Order: sequence, then C-alpha cells, then structure tokens
Amino acid sequence: MELEKIAISCCYKPSDFGSSAVVQLHHFADARSKGYGQCSYLRLINEKGKIHCSLVLGKSRVNPLKQLTIPRLEITAATVSVKVRHHIRKELDLDEFQEVFGLIVK
Repeated sequence: MELEKIAISCCYKPSDFGSSAVVQLHHFADARSKGYGQCSYLRLINEKGKIHCSLVLGKSRVNPLKQLTIPRLEITAATVSVKVRHHIRKELDLDEFQEVFGLIVK
C-alpha cells in the first residue's frame, strides 16, 4: 500500500536552537459541559535563555450521554493527561526532563 511509505517528520526543536539546557513537558487538561480534553507541550530552553515551545499531542472527547459532574469530567481529563504522558515518554527519546501538570480552571 502506498500510504505505508509516507513519512512526515516532526521537528520539536528548530535547527538553529542549539543544545537544550532545560527540557520540560507541560500537560494541560480541561473539562466543560460538552466535552473534555488535554494538550501536551514540549518547552525547551537553550544555554542563552531562548525558549521554544511546541505542541506534542492533544486529545479531546465528547462527554458521555450519561450526565457527569464537572469535577468528575476534570478527573477524567486529568487521567487522559497521564495516559498521554506515558505515550509521549515512550515515543520521545528524552534523557532528563521535568514535567508539569495543570488543570485549566475558569
């Protein structure tokens, strides 16, 4: 099949960025009455203090038909964030990095 031969490279660090002094993964989760989701960003800081952020992965879901409370949906979104974290750590070959988790509260 021809689709199997297609490869799209993902560049999370610009070629002129240099080496990264600090590597961080930031995970944000949120829930509303209609749906919930999460997004994960890679934040790099080089030796000169220049910062570069790139979206790594985002997921969203429509709420189930059974009515759930917003706090329950927030917990569900946070759970998705943790699952995505494991997936990203497995796929990205990062040596040392920090992780930050956050819930978006309005």
